[in-house]
Amino acid sequence: MTEQIASPPRGWGGFLLILIALVVEGFDLQAANFAAPSILESFAVSRAEIGPLLSASLFGVLIGAVFIGPMGDRVGRRKILISCCLAYGVVSLACALATSLNQLIMLRFLIGIGLGGVLPNALALAGELAPRKYLARATALVGIGITFGGVLAGVAAAKLLPAYGWPSLFVAGGILPILIAAMLWAGLPESPVLSREAQEAKDKAGLRAILAPGYRAQTIAIWCAFALVLMVVYLIAGWVPLLVKDQGYSTETASWIGTATHVGGVFGGISASLLMFRRSWSVVALFAGLGALSLAIIAMHDWGVVGLVVLLVLVGFFSTGTQNGLNGSCGATYPGPMRATGLGWALGMGRVGSIAGPLVGSLAILLGLAAPRYFFILPVVPLAIATVLAIWLARRTPSPDGEAS
Repeated sequence: MTEQIASPPRGWGGFLLILIALVVEGFDLQAANFAAPSILESFAVSRAEIGPLLSASLFGVLIGAVFIGPMGDRVGRRKILISCCLAYGVVSLACALATSLNQLIMLRFLIGIGLGGVLPNALALAGELAPRKYLARATALVGIGITFGGVLAGVAAAKLLPAYGWPSLFVAGGILPILIAAMLWAGLPESPVLSREAQEAKDKAGLRAILAPGYRAQTIAIWCAFALVLMVVYLIAGWVPLLVKDQGYSTETASWIGTATHVGGVFGGISASLLMFRRSWSVVALFAGLGALSLAIIAMHDWGVVGLVVLLVLVGFFSTGTQNGLNGSCGATYPGPMRATGLGWALGMGRVGSIAGPLVGSLAILLGLAAPRYFFILPVVPLAIATVLAIWLARRTPSPDGEAS
């Protein structure tokens, strides 16, 4: 793998385009979460029935990450990124025309397939445009785009929903990826690794490679960590706007409070990325442990709205920092020719957890755990287990300079 970023247009220019693509993906991932309160009113459905809508795109991401993501190791990351952005943009526009909850669920599932193909290839390509010693940091840093996209979705929801209703979010979520697809076609280079090592990629890429004896234990631990952390992230993202609205606040206020969580996540993602140099898995363990502690503090007392918002910002900071740390650490664990495969399967297995997150929220509501104080005890255990897994991975996985991470 090259030890230098090729040139500003090829390296930093491509890195910026990938970051923008992930901002747009983050917008579309969170659009349904922020639109959910308005969709409830529009289709006259109960809160428990909204869980499948919140999980539909995540189930699609699972399919896309596992089956489309690894194709980047064979046909090129650039082609997959452009094709997937175009596809999910068109389907998002169709969401604005949906006339029933079931139609929305199906369309959100199709959107998720496109989103699932984007993320592993974007992360892999970002890492390949950076020197080897900065691979984990670069991969984690570009992943902040997902979280920042969630912030933009919250701001857009606060402005658009009161005036234009829930379809407006899906219109915006359709136009943006089509525009970024055109930008990627015009300015994004193909992977420098694939251009020099295409034949090696054909030989090494695939599920068999990441489950070979030298990688099997780490791969399984990584899959479990991704599933646990993404379950927490999407449980919180999917239900915070609904929980706040149930406390008697307006849709606009609920959107702003949900946005605050994502703002915390942006800063957490940046912080985790900057800390990831030689001790990447140790950073994941630190952030996961502090995230579990923040959630436990929420569950200990009824803090009121102001206190809840402050604590949710902390939860967003640590949980999203953990997620970004996972992206960077996973990318650095696998060599270039199998990196998109490793990330694709990790993200795919992680989507099992992200799908479960909103559904766990529905179950909690049915069990009477609607109050924020009790609702937020649910994610403590998954983050605690993820902390233990990250500590183990820190002892087993070499860092770019050959030491444990």
